[in-house]
Amino acid sequence: MKVDEINIHGVEWYHWDFQRIGMKGVGKNQAPIINMDKYIDHSMDEELHNECCVGITLCEDIKMGQFVGSIPPFELKKYGIDNWTHVIKYLDKYDPTGIHDKNLKKIIDITPPTKRVQMVYRYMYFALGTPIPWFFAIYLINNAFTEKTQESLDYNSNCKYFPKTIEYIKTLPFKTLGRILFFTTYPNAGVVTHRDSNMESHKDHNINLFFTGSRPSYIWDDITEQKTYLEKDAKSYFFNNRDYHGVEPEPGFRYTLRVDGTFEDWLQEELGLVDGFTWKDEYQTA
Repeated sequence: MKVDEINIHGVEWYHWDFQRIGMKGVGKNQAPIINMDKYIDHSMDEELHNECCVGITLCEDIKMGQFVGSIPPFELKKYGIDNWTHVIKYLDKYDPTGIHDKNLKKIIDITPPTKRVQMVYRYMYFALGTPIPWFFAIYLINNAFTEKTQESLDYNSNCKYFPKTIEYIKTLPFKTLGRILFFTTYPNAGVVTHRDSNMESHKDHNINLFFTGSRPSYIWDDITEQKTYLEKDAKSYFFNNRDYHGVEPEPGFRYTLRVDGTFEDWLQEELGLVDGFTWKDEYQTA
């Protein structure tokens, strides 16, 4: 994939325009999306769901979600505007008077460096209406967006509300844990189709969990323009987060617990992750 650097008043990030490269899937078998229920104990789901509802209610450290790169044409038709990184790259087109550029400079000038990217995409949501992928996120383990699978022990203050959930996460088949967070959606608002990062060889391992009912999660193939959905009864899954993916709207508030990290060796082997790679070019030529 062709990846561009973007810069707005010294704040650097990256972007890619929409490109058709096809769904790559998971491992040597290139599975679109993998039901992980057989590897996970779901016997505590009701108890964990109750704790999560209380914890999400009490948490005050809440962040907004973001993703990078352009959205697919069918989503662009629905939303009427592309993702925030696209708008930054082509800001002259979207900001003919320069007012947004001035506002962004003002925001950046008074914001600590570690929070500037967050402030930029929040402004793009609020002022220009760029798509919001999920409506808020609650982190339990912090990690840089670009290093979300790297081992981290940076448990934050939110964890005090989720003691059972934290202990449960430690039973999942990971050698090491990286970023852990809740993604949330409001009623009748889905998750816009997006990639987590550019498609290149990577070892991103993750499990997405639901403690109450399945969710209409899907992978979208930009060549066939078809969606592959998670099995209807599945309550956990693994996927190549650099494929286009999303979640259809649901009538009520929903959350997904996302755990990033590195799978146990036996699980890597069973899932066909050669040398741990979720995706590498050799898979497509094998």
